[in-house]
Amino acid sequence: MGEDADWIAGFARRGQRPAELERLVRGIDAQIIDQVPEYAADEELRQDLHASTRAHWRNFLAVVTRDVFEVQVPPEVFDLARTLARRGLDLAVLLKTYRVGQQALWAHITRLLENEVADPELRSAALVRFWGRASRWLDTSMELLVGTYSAEREQWQRGALARRAEAVHALLRGEPFDCDEASALLRHPLRQHHTAVVLWAEDNTDVVGALEGSAAALAGALGAGVPLSIGSGARGLWCWTATPGAADLGRLDEGLLRPGVRAAIGGTACGLDGFRRSHREALAAQAVAINSSRQPALTRYGDVELACLAAGLGDVDALRIMIQRELGGLAAPDAATVRLRETVRLFLANAGNADATGQDLSLHRNTVRYRIHQAEQLIGHPIDQRRMHLELALHCVEVYGADALIP
Repeated sequence: MGEDADWIAGFARRGQRPAELERLVRGIDAQIIDQVPEYAADEELRQDLHASTRAHWRNFLAVVTRDVFEVQVPPEVFDLARTLARRGLDLAVLLKTYRVGQQALWAHITRLLENEVADPELRSAALVRFWGRASRWLDTSMELLVGTYSAEREQWQRGALARRAEAVHALLRGEPFDCDEASALLRHPLRQHHTAVVLWAEDNTDVVGALEGSAAALAGALGAGVPLSIGSGARGLWCWTATPGAADLGRLDEGLLRPGVRAAIGGTACGLDGFRRSHREALAAQAVAINSSRQPALTRYGDVELACLAAGLGDVDALRIMIQRELGGLAAPDAATVRLRETVRLFLANAGNADATGQDLSLHRNTVRYRIHQAEQLIGHPIDQRRMHLELALHCVEVYGADALIP
């Protein structure tokens, strides 16, 4: 074995170490996510991408030094192709994913050789030897994946599930729909209250049965019928339950989930707008759950709302919803209510000190306390009951202005 093969063997040994493998995967995927926008706003799709890249690297590094080099495409790689097809994304997304990944790999290997190998002839020989095998691996993978994508796409487009999924995606995009016609098409009462659930499985053990069983158990706990559900990827499911009134999300716990399944729950909201809103909240809660070191099995948006907003996972509409809910009657635009809001904001900023607040506003402490009492009547509870939420709502109105954030 020559020096070029020795370097590749050393590189392969290092690359198979868990920490190094993860660093390589994250580095390549970061460039893919940066250049392929379809991944940027979809946490679950990014997870499938990470699994695919990790499996590629793990399998390739295990065989790159063998005398008989055989391409062995792992199942996680096919899962990504199927997910892209099921999402209705164009084949160009898959092709660009691999084109950008190939460029990232080339840059990584070239940079390593320049830093580690001083002899230009040895560096060139190692690069040619490594890249010959890497190109063969990627070319063979792409041939197989295009076939997998095409077969999945064709099956998806032909089936009734595809028509239902396309209608759901159109609703989520905000395309105009007659509520009753959409309800008939989806066989789901869209005028009722909706609770969206995002489910995903951590392993490949009976994924379909585990996801659907978990969805049915959650719907049953909420007193709903059969949930509306569509596949979101190789190991994911989006679903919605419908109830005549607001659902009691306190009935949901992780014991309802099958082993290996995790769930993120949106808030309950009514009608077509509620259908979309609850789903957005469930996706935001999923992003928090996936990135949390605790890795909870079940995450409610209401429990992580502030973390979602702080991380930029909610849009301005999410802020408006939070502000309107927390302020209630204190969100009114008249001058008297504006004075009450300012008094409460300063009272909280002064740690509940009426004297200090009175000095800031040139008011007697008793006037401050009277205003606080009036504000508590408008919001429906003592100001200390949901203090963090109330302070954030008041802060956002102060920064953005009531006209921008209060409907």
